[in-house]
Amino acid sequence: MTSLSSLTHRVWGHRLFSYPRFAPSSGVACNARARPHRARTSTFSSPSSGAGPGGSVAMSVTNVAFVGLGNMGLRMALNLARPSRDDALGIPSSPPPLRLTVYDLQESNVASFFGHVEAMEGLSESTYPTASRDLPSLAESNPDFVITSLPTCEASEDVVGSIVRGLPGVGGGCTFVDTSTVSPSTSKKLHNLVSSTSPHHQYVDAPVSGGVKGATDATLTFMVGCSSPETFSNVRPLLLRMGTNAIPCGMPGSGSAVKLCNNAALAAQMLGICEAMNLGEALGVDPMVLADVMNASTAKCWSGMVNNPHPEAARHIGSGASAGGYGGGFASALMLKDLNLAVSAGEGEGLALPVSGLTRDLYRLAIAHGYGSKDFGVMLQFLRGGSR
Repeated sequence: MTSLSSLTHRVWGHRLFSYPRFAPSSGVACNARARPHRARTSTFSSPSSGAGPGGSVAMSVTNVAFVGLGNMGLRMALNLARPSRDDALGIPSSPPPLRLTVYDLQESNVASFFGHVEAMEGLSESTYPTASRDLPSLAESNPDFVITSLPTCEASEDVVGSIVRGLPGVGGGCTFVDTSTVSPSTSKKLHNLVSSTSPHHQYVDAPVSGGVKGATDATLTFMVGCSSPETFSNVRPLLLRMGTNAIPCGMPGSGSAVKLCNNAALAAQMLGICEAMNLGEALGVDPMVLADVMNASTAKCWSGMVNNPHPEAARHIGSGASAGGYGGGFASALMLKDLNLAVSAGEGEGLALPVSGLTRDLYRLAIAHGYGSKDFGVMLQFLRGGSR
């Protein structure tokens, strides 16, 4: 797992902070009993803390809610539901760390979640996940953390707004962790809403990179924007149940800004791989050979190694939505949404983003031809004039 030892002198506001050298987290502990006063838990380790074996410091967490069980959210929630990953991370094991409540508008998504949960081992009655019937009920349960994985800025605003306004207002406060890709202005707006509702509430923008495979394997990278190092330390153990990297990017909105930059580059990267794979095949090169060469050369990248858009190359590599007809990956419609946000942000800053603009226009055309629900690597088929 990537260490945070090099993340020093980060800027939060106008002050400089130095991060201690964190060891991998042991996850979040759970107390499923009803209680008048809630104690928040996040367990993290710091060699300098001197508290407990290995310097671990325990703070109590009782209730985690997860909203949005789409392609990414489903897999992220499942990793939260699983018993602690401590053993896999080389940390002495602890009790199952949290009680999870899930919610999604689509009942089929909730049913899919519990279908996977039923196959899990090591869950007890007190840590078995539950489902909320609606957002007001979820808010009334007074969660310590609310994690959201939603498709649009509007959905994030609706969900976070509904929950924060419905919280009982007792206990230690609620921390909202939005893993959705939204505009930086939306993240700042939600931070202001949450913090103004109660000084005990926190909002964190923590969009992810790694795709469906990363969500499945719990190897995601989280780009975190929040108001203080203390807030980052509080959410980091929870994020590391779903990924291997949680990188502090600065104040609220900075995580979302970094994600838009990443996806603008990713979309252009994918277009380059699609064109190269199409050109190679047209020139008579075996797609599997071309993929092997590119993945060992200067064209090496995620779009070639993990999510290769050519079906034969993807099957050869053993990874990629194209191997399954471009289903179940990162939808082209969502990539277009992210590109619109990136280009809009650039325009707001007076920046020229010609490559992102062209990439956006190509995805807009592909979606107009019916490719919106397909993984964004389907651009390979669109550029060669293939059918859906």
